[in-house]
Amino acid sequence: MDGPFLTGEQVQARYHRDRTTIWRWLNDPDLGFPKPLKARRKSRNLWRLSDLEDWEKRMDEKSQAGRKGRVI
Repeated sequence: MDGPFLTGEQVQARYHRDRTTIWRWLNDPDLGFPKPLKARRKSRNLWRLSDLEDWEKRMDEKSQAGRKGRVI
């Protein structure tokens, strides 16, 4: 495992969402939210920051693609 990593609380703060929303994102296959890694010692979920940044980039690209051709 190579980091840096974010805890569940840090992921919630990053996206300004509660744990239920993060759980919904994890269970929505169309959204493709990154799965956490399990830390053995405290059996905590940890997200690799690079996975979250990659997901953010994909979501931004998807959003941009959806706007192409639209006249505002």
